[in-house]
Amino acid sequence: MTIVSIDPQRRIYLPKELGFNAEKAIIIPRGETYLMIPVPKEITPIDTDLTTNELKKKAEEKAKRETRDANRI
Repeated sequence: MTIVSIDPQRRIYLPKELGFNAEKAIIIPRGETYLMIPVPKEITPIDTDLTTNELKKKAEEKAKRETRDANRI
């Protein structure tokens, strides 16, 4: 576990040893905690008939499953 600092402007500073190598991240509230997902520098385009809301719902469901699976270890 790592404790990070938050400055008065609400910026979070992550220690290098965490290995979080991204310039941007998506923050997803999960009850009283948060899930932080790095955003890749290059986005791969996809061809789909799903709407943005449907894609978002699928991504959130996958993130929930992966979080549950990671917590089982």
